[in-house]
Amino acid sequence: MFEPKQYEYSTPFRGNPDLALTLAKTALLAQGFEILPGSSAELRAKGPGMRSTRQSALLGVSEFRFQIAASTLTASATLGGVASMKAFVMLFPIGLILSLVVLLAALGQGVSYLGLWLTLPWLVISPLMATWIERRTTRAVDRLARSMAVAALPD
Repeated sequence: MFEPKQYEYSTPFRGNPDLALTLAKTALLAQGFEILPGSSAELRAKGPGMRSTRQSALLGVSEFRFQIAASTLTASATLGGVASMKAFVMLFPIGLILSLVVLLAALGQGVSYLGLWLTLPWLVISPLMATWIERRTTRAVDRLARSMAVAALPD
């Protein structure tokens, strides 16, 4: 259920491949990505992971591969950071409910139905947040790829 998805985005490319890949390297290095060996028309990078929704959306990508071939720039991304954040937002409310039930039982208190009712909104909020995190990351990948293509155009 929380396996990292593969995401791919392609955009037309008519510019200088070196310039485009340099732009991507700069952007990814600033976010803490590690650049991996690749070819002259390819850039591969490994991400540090996403720990919070307040971080850059690009950190939702655990592995990037940019490839320029046949007048097309293709960005391939493994959404490992997204998968871990989705797991957290989906499992945290369940863990919270179980913790409260165990704590109240250990203290000899009855389970408060009001407390359980207060956690019900998370059954709606969690899936919405998970979808939002993924959409935010895929849009960031799209924007980076389009920016690479535009920045590499000849003057």
